[in-house]
Amino acid sequence: MSEAHGSLIKSPKQLIIMVFLSFFVPLIVILLLMVFVNNGKRADSEASAEQLIKPVAQLNVQESPAPSDTQAAK
Repeated sequence: MSEAHGSLIKSPKQLIIMVFLSFFVPLIVILLLMVFVNNGKRADSEASAEQLIKPVAQLNVQESPAPSDTQAAK
């Protein structure tokens, strides 16, 4: 009968390597994703922050039209 449950880590050296990799591999992946995402933003670097925010923060105030007779009859 084969061994049903076996440990993948059999020595302290393997444990140290796995702890090191489990910390640094996700960190490296996150940093590479940040570099990948920020490379797309380089073309817009000439635009100032005010130009980027203006379409979102712009407030247009207009006078409302006078109520018509059809709305007043309701």
